[in-house]
Amino acid sequence: MIPVNKNIKVLTMKSPLTLVKSILTVVGVASLSAVSAAPASAFSFGNIVSDNTVGDAYVNDFSFNVADGGSDNVIFKIANNNTSVAGIFIGSVYFDTGSNSNLLSAFGINSSNTGTVNFEDNGTANMAQSANLSMPWSTDFAATKQGAASNGVQTGEVLGLSFAGNYNNVVSALNAGTLRLGLHVQGINGGSDTFVSSIDNTQNTPEPLTMLAAGAAVGFGAMFKKQRSEAQKSE
Repeated sequence: MIPVNKNIKVLTMKSPLTLVKSILTVVGVASLSAVSAAPASAFSFGNIVSDNTVGDAYVNDFSFNVADGGSDNVIFKIANNNTSVAGIFIGSVYFDTGSNSNLLSAFGINSSNTGTVNFEDNGTANMAQSANLSMPWSTDFAATKQGAASNGVQTGEVLGLSFAGNYNNVVSALNAGTLRLGLHVQGINGGSDTFVSSIDNTQNTPEPLTMLAAGAAVGFGAMFKKQRSEAQKSE
């Protein structure tokens, strides 16, 4: 009879169900990250040189992002970050596409606003102080708050506007100044002022969901490394 060594050690997988769940979670996070990793670019505004300087000191408190909405759709998110003037708000937004008549179409208003913002289409309304711009201005799209000031873009709020258009072409046009966005800001110590998007100031901005997914993936990677190290020590 062949003797049997009772001390033979059989390797087993520790917590197989836990490992499977963890793998599935990482796969889900990776998939979520891929879906949410839409390109986005941030832009700022500049002052218009004129006799009206009431809002010049606050121009950097307003900004906008352009995001790729997929299927030739772009989304503008226009934000009011001012905290120094009580009651200051964005009352109107204007777009001048210059000679790029096919750049934007299918104007959509109130696309996932933040706050009590409520705007309406204002056709091709004239933008205040546009005559003072060095390059002639012609409004192709405009949106204005509905009624009361509370419907404007107050501090901490965001207005969402969507268009049919190619994301890369839109960003290039903004950087070149052939697509311009204007703001009429009201409630500035009893006055108002107008700002226009700055040229060649884009910067990439990661989507928050993508950042969260990336952080989760790193965390799971560290967890797997620790589990494997502990399993090897116990073998």
